Amino acid sequence: MRCSAPLLSYPLDQEGKLFPIEIKKMAAPPKKLTKVFELIGKSPLERGTGAVLCMADRLGAFDQDNLIVPISLI
Repeated sequence: MRCSAPLLSYPLDQEGKLFPIEIKKMAAPPKKLTKVFELIGKSPLERGTGAVLCMADRLGAFDQDNLIVPISLI
C-alpha cells in the first residue's frame, strides 16, 4: 500500500525567514505539494525558498520559489 501523506512537513526558521520543507518518498513529486507552502504567507515572517526533499535523481525546481531536492544531496 502506498501512502501519499507527507512524512514530514515543517518550516525551517532562519534569520526571520521561514523556509518550508516537505519530505516525500517519491521520485517525481507533483507541484501541488508546494500548495501548503502558501500558508506561510499568513505568517508575519518572510517566506524563503521552499523545498521538496525526495527520491529524484537530480536537483530541479517547480518554479523560482520551490525546489526539488534529491535526498541523496544531503
